[in-house]
Amino acid sequence: MDTPTGTGDDDGMRFTAIGKHFPPMMVLAMLAVAALACNLGVAVPPTPTRFIVPTPPIIVITSTPPFIPTLPVVIPTSQPIPTQIIPCNPRNDWPLYTVRAGDTLSTIAFNTGTTTAILASANCLSNPDRIEVGQPLRVPRLPTVPTATTASVPLRIRTIAVEPSVPRGVGQFQVTSGNLFVRALDVSGAVRVDFYVQQIGSPTPQAIGTDNNMADGAGVVWTLNASNFTAQMWAIAIAANGQQAESARIVILTDAGTAPTIGTLSIAPSSPDPQVPNGLFLQIGPTLLSVSTVSGANRVVFYFVANTPGATPILLGEDTNLADGIGIVWNTATAPAVQAGLVWAQALNGLGQFAQTASIPVRFF
Repeated sequence: MDTPTGTGDDDGMRFTAIGKHFPPMMVLAMLAVAALACNLGVAVPPTPTRFIVPTPPIIVITSTPPFIPTLPVVIPTSQPIPTQIIPCNPRNDWPLYTVRAGDTLSTIAFNTGTTTAILASANCLSNPDRIEVGQPLRVPRLPTVPTATTASVPLRIRTIAVEPSVPRGVGQFQVTSGNLFVRALDVSGAVRVDFYVQQIGSPTPQAIGTDNNMADGAGVVWTLNASNFTAQMWAIAIAANGQQAESARIVILTDAGTAPTIGTLSIAPSSPDPQVPNGLFLQIGPTLLSVSTVSGANRVVFYFVANTPGATPILLGEDTNLADGIGIVWNTATAPAVQAGLVWAQALNGLGQFAQTASIPVRFF
């Protein structure tokens, strides 16, 4: 082992010692760095480590309404009102009538001898006020369609006749029980004729038949089932437009072998009523009611009935002395508070049989 020899140079000794432990090149490098540091006289601080501070993200909070689910909007549509079904029994046994321009259910009912309610039920009509041209309807009988010639003829009916019968005075006819043929005389411009009878003492007329075939004359067969019967009888002619005309009235009676007879009734003072066939205007005050002739009777009574539904005949007076003229004085001021009515007279015998004049329509002024 070599022992370092000293030369008195400490640096040389250090160099020699360092050289033993480090390679020569490293030693040179270390010396160069030391020399540089000495020359500068400044300690070189270590380079600081750069720290990156992470920037937090900027969060912008906006006002967002909560999510509300949108429901679909359902707009209700107008639903038709269901039609009421009215139970009915269609009259397939009736003939078909075709609605024409100007027809209404009421005029069709009138011309076919029925009512609007029966027609509506027979045809299952939910709205009787609405029918259309060309619509088929069931009717009890087909109305007579007037021709152009018939429509231009004025409506007219004169009187009626009963067969078989025996005249028993002016406008009076004796009949027997059984079938009677009642005819309308001098009819024109009509599409149908209705026949009526009203028994003496009854305020209600009774329809006895209708004829709507004018081609063979207007008439009906009526069966009388009474042995002591006295009544007025008349007919009403009806035109296609609904206009009506009434015939003169006659009196029919049964068992006239011993029954009384009576002539015509007269009223004075009076004046003709232009609006009522055979009608008279009467003044308020004393009025003479008289009959022309009477036979087989011991008294004559006079009646008035108001021209209102359900009115009861009123006895105006009676004459029991038939030898000096037959009549009474009626003060019309005592009449009921009505504007119109009928006046007639009856001749009666001791057996209760009677004969009656034709009634006269009267109005007061």
